[in-house]
Amino acid sequence: MINPTHSEDKLTAAWQFPDAPDTACYATTDVMNGAPVQQVYHDYDGDWQFHGASHDDTASSVQIVSLAEMVKHHDLLTDLHDLPYGWRAQWNDGARNWDRFKDHPFPTFADHGYYLEDAVWLARYLTDIQPPPAEVREHLGIACHVKIVFRFAPEEADRGDDQCERLWVEVTAIDQQNDGYLGRIDNHPHHAAARHGDLVSFHSLHVAGLYSKE
Repeated sequence: MINPTHSEDKLTAAWQFPDAPDTACYATTDVMNGAPVQQVYHDYDGDWQFHGASHDDTASSVQIVSLAEMVKHHDLLTDLHDLPYGWRAQWNDGARNWDRFKDHPFPTFADHGYYLEDAVWLARYLTDIQPPPAEVREHLGIACHVKIVFRFAPEEADRGDDQCERLWVEVTAIDQQNDGYLGRIDNHPHHAAARHGDLVSFHSLHVAGLYSKE
């Protein structure tokens, strides 16, 4: 997407985002025409969205652009290299910085004493984590039992022993607005922050396994 130039080589060398420079992103037409970015969404599935003040997000107003191209023309976006999945940022003119907001219903350590691991990411490092295919995870039925990895530690904390539990959760509702589910913990967790019967919102990315009677 990007023509190699000296300045872009320097941009790549100083790249801070975990996403590749050529990651495809969504931007509104007014932003592409030079309007300042006012709202940034880092969706739970990893997509980036960039909006101007008008926040016109109709299909006809959305364009595809590389992440590097956005950062090249809007250098303040570099400050958002660590914006977590499922969060949004809004430019604060008075403070001259970005205000960050949680933009998803899923547990966080600050609010719940635990958060849910991204099972697809976790499977890269643990051979005994084998999430079902996306087609299965994204079309779960009511009363399905899924395995979810709960981590009882802050998201940014170093990993240690006895931080995680693999718990069965029964699907009780489909959350179409957030591309997720509502479920009920069907185990008796060892950590006090979660209890049998607690309701928990989760995303298809959190599904580490699917219960089978066979």
